[in-house]
Amino acid sequence: FEQDDARLIKFQLEFYYALNSVDKWRGYNSAKCHEVVQNTIRLMRNAAVNSDWNFTNKLRLLEAEKQSLSFNHHEAIASYDASIASAKKSGFIHEQGLACEKAAFYHKRKGSVRIAMGYFEQARQCYEEWGSSVKVNSIQGEL
Repeated sequence: FEQDDARLIKFQLEFYYALNSVDKWRGYNSAKCHEVVQNTIRLMRNAAVNSDWNFTNKLRLLEAEKQSLSFNHHEAIASYDASIASAKKSGFIHEQGLACEKAAFYHKRKGSVRIAMGYFEQARQCYEEWGSSVKVNSIQGEL
């Protein structure tokens, strides 16, 4: 039991570390960031084999962020949408909100403000349903 809990926590930490690395290093073409993201994608891919419902949305979100760093527009959008759908299917409303938020910022950076606003609104709804007024207020500032 304790070993399984520790492994789950490790996966969560690796996931959020990779997402934060992308945010920190965006625009710098950092080899370290690409390595962190690629290693975490490998970890999530292996975890998803054993627990699709728990890890596929995380895997797809990391793939989307990797594609966004590589300027692969169509692949990034497809991966953001796949992450959103997977999180929704698994009932992870907070991770659905996170994927919507990341997709919104991606579109905003690309200058697609109207599309970004749609994703921000979806994120706001997810965070509201999840009960996080802090995230709702943060997203509200983007709308």
